[in-house]
Parts: sequence; C-alpha cells; structure tokens
Amino acid sequence: MRPLNAVCAYVLFTFLSFTLVGIGIVLPAWVAFEAGGSPLVGWVLLASSLSGVVLAPLAGHLTDRGNRNRLAMVGQALRSLGMAVTAAAAVLPEIPAAVALVAAAVMGSFGFAVLSGSLSGILQDLIPAERRTSFVLRLSVARQVGIALGTGIAGLAIHQIGASATAISFAVIGSACIPLLRYVPATTIAPGTSAQQGLVAANLKAFRYLAEYPQCMIAAITVGMAYAVVQVTNLLLPGFVADSLHGGSALFGTLEMTAAIAGAVSVMVASTERIARLLQERTLAVLAAAGLALVAFSFATADWGATIVYALAGILWSLARALANAYLLLVVDNAMMGRVQAFTTLITSACGGLIFLLPTLIPAATEAGLYLGCGIAIIACASSLRIWNSRHSR
Repeated sequence: MRPLNAVCAYVLFTFLSFTLVGIGIVLPAWVAFEAGGSPLVGWVLLASSLSGVVLAPLAGHLTDRGNRNRLAMVGQALRSLGMAVTAAAAVLPEIPAAVALVAAAVMGSFGFAVLSGSLSGILQDLIPAERRTSFVLRLSVARQVGIALGTGIAGLAIHQIGASATAISFAVIGSACIPLLRYVPATTIAPGTSAQQGLVAANLKAFRYLAEYPQCMIAAITVGMAYAVVQVTNLLLPGFVADSLHGGSALFGTLEMTAAIAGAVSVMVASTERIARLLQERTLAVLAAAGLALVAFSFATADWGATIVYALAGILWSLARALANAYLLLVVDNAMMGRVQAFTTLITSACGGLIFLLPTLIPAATEAGLYLGCGIAIIACASSLRIWNSRHSR
C-alpha cells in the first residue's frame, strides 16, 4: 500500500489543478470579450476544442511511453504558461491579443490532455483496484469544488485587480503546485510499450486493443456519453429558462447552484466502498437515468418543478461522470491508459461538436424539444451499450 502522503499530495494537486480549470472557464473568455467581443470568444473556444481533438492522440502517445510524473509536470507547466500568455493578451491590442489568446488556448488544451492521461495512469498505480471506485468518487468531489472555487475567485479577482494581474497570479499558483508531484512515487515507462513506436503505430495499436477488448471500448464510450449530458445542458439551459420557464438570471443561477450542490453531496455519499461497489455494476443504468432526467426536465413548466427535477438531474449527471471515469480506470490496462483517455477526448469532442451545432442544424426546434431528443438519444445509447456489454460478459 502506498504511503498516505503520496495520496494526499495527489488529491491536493488534483484539487489545485481543477481550480485552474475553473479559472480557465472565466478568465480567457473575459479577456477575449474585452479585446474583440463575442466573435473572438467564439474563435478562442473553437481553437481550444479543435486543438483538443487534433493533439489528443499525441498527448496519449506521450503519456504511454514516458515517465508519467514528469509528463504531468510538463502538462501543468504548459497550462501555467498558457495562463501567462493570457495575461499578456489582456494588455495587447486586438489583433496581437487574438493571436496570444488562440496560442494560450492551444497550450492549455494540450497541457490538460497530457496532464489528464498522466494523472489517470498514476492513479491506477497509486490506488488498489478494490478501492479505486470509491476513491474516484471522492476525487470527483474535489474536482467539482476546485472548479467552483476557481470560477468564483476568477470573477472576484478580475473585478478587484484586473484580468492581467489575475492571470499572472494563477500562472504562478499553477506552477507552484507542480512540486507536489514529487511526493507521488515515480512511474516508469509503461510495461509493454515500445519507446521506439511511432505516433501512428502506437495509436493504431490502441484502436486494435479497444476492438479486442469490448469492455474497454464500452468504458471509453460511456465516459464520452457521460460528459455529453453536461454539454447538452450547458448549451440549452439559458434558452430553456427564458423561453419555457419565462425566468431570468436569478432562476438560471438557482438551477445551476442546486444541481451542483446536489451532485457533489450525492457523489460524496456514494463514495463509501459498499455503495460504490453497488453503483459501479450499474454505471450504464445511471447513465440511462441521466438521459431520462433530460427528458423529464424538457416537460417542466413551473419554477419549483424545474428546480426539483434539475437537482435530481444534477445527482444523476454527477454520478454518471464519476462512475464512468472509475469504470475506465478499472478495466483499461495501465500501458494503454493515455491513449484510451485520448480516445475518450475524441468521443467527447465529437459529441460536443454535434450538440453545439444542433440549434444551427435544427433552427425551428425549441430548447425543450432538443432536451427531449438528446435525452432519448442518451437513453438509447446507454441501453445499446448495456446490451453489448451483457453479450460480451457471458
């Protein structure tokens, strides 16, 4: 069993790292809006999304062939550098600021991809399989709290000290937490991985691995679908509040807050080892229930009813994400973890791209109708995965 200080260092680093995620949600968008308005915000978000898709295979390849502790440090350093570039963008004219923000988005996206794959591989070595599900559930609470804290601090800091000073401050904090990884036992090159294997060959090997082991393919798709649920509601909720519930920003904030609190509490309760084991066997059922929650929410017409349903939905979405991540870490071989994690990034990005295009592709559809359609699609996908899984489990 690993020493306790290694686990504490891992959890603290993860919490601080996801605080930086929260900062990254607010700060670059604010700087982009001040420099070039909503069009520049769109370009920065597009650059981040596309770079995640294009560079994910490279990140996975690097993660599976090198020392994961060092690669996690490199990933975090890239994210901190991206934050420093964002600080420069805040004081530059529009065109140089746009170039700097796009560059920062690419650095942040690639750095996070390298960091995510590395941390997943480290976690597999650090936590025994029998305790991994409950640990991942507790860790997901730390991630959610970190993101919430980061978004709140970013807004307050921008108001008090300005965007550039805020970005510099968190670039320093992001770099300062890197030494925590020195307390985590160093990993060696993953067994069964050739250091001489090229990028294309390594990723083709990962696809063959997923085809050979359907449970791993199912786990990867489940993670992508679990995050797709969140992308659906991020896109549709503002319009649904305005058009279906006839509410404003207060109701929007109330719905998001209740879902976040309910989700965090439910995951913490579920993190006990007994409950975690029971839920782990029902990951796809929880994902289907999350899709059902979208369907139920599409019929909400009153504020109180919408709040109750959305809080229940928050519980199911949070559990689905945490359980899907835990399942992935249980069934995937450690030597393939980085590349499989990259594959889940591709699935999530593909789902996100399709979801974000829905209002353009179906302009006549209402937010309620899109909630209904997406919920049914997620239920169908989860049910299909469950049938596929049951056939290969016999």
